[in-house]
Amino acid sequence: MNSTRPTGPQYVTVVTEVGYRMHATVTLDWERGAALYRVAELGGTITVGWQSGHYYLSCCGGDAIEITYGKPTPSPFTEHFEDAPTVYGVQLAQQAVFHSESMSPTSHRWLVVRRETGGHYSPTAPEGTQRRTAAIVYAITHHMLTRPWAAELRRAHNEQHAPARYRHHQQAIQELEEEVAQLQEKLTRERERAAAQVAMIEKAETGEARVTALHVPVGEARPIAA
Repeated sequence: MNSTRPTGPQYVTVVTEVGYRMHATVTLDWERGAALYRVAELGGTITVGWQSGHYYLSCCGGDAIEITYGKPTPSPFTEHFEDAPTVYGVQLAQQAVFHSESMSPTSHRWLVVRRETGGHYSPTAPEGTQRRTAAIVYAITHHMLTRPWAAELRRAHNEQHAPARYRHHQQAIQELEEEVAQLQEKLTRERERAAAQVAMIEKAETGEARVTALHVPVGEARPIAA
């Protein structure tokens, strides 16, 4: 393991824009490339990392941040996480994805906040819970991104997904090579056809090509009726 990577828990105080103070134990998951903030005031964990699927999208710039309300698991199908936090008496569920530049300390519209119901469906949390959660996530995310270990944590995230991304690129290269081969075949055919037309044009200009009337047999010749 790289010796520059902190390995032990860190004890920090995170303050929201309106002065709400949180005491958190931060554990860095170097296998996943994420920071787990175990917040005493929330009785649970908020995990901050990067959304791996955003790598394959060409529509959006910047990094997509992924928030897990609880401790993340390897399964992409998990929606209810262990040690989920509670905000204003509402236990949170699932995950949320957003771009860091879209965060706002005065709005909650940029963040999806859902509440735990114990079933498959997790409805939107009440308005007050949404506002407080957005303020907390804003403060925690800003704290994480400004830490000296944030860039190294991002590299750990990229290292984890490098094999899958390599396979993705190899598949794309194969498909593009096949497409290039087909286009090259079409290009060669069009060049050959164009060359044939140039040859005819050159013959016509030099007089080597003459247009002659077809011979009509005497027996088939007929005068045109008046």
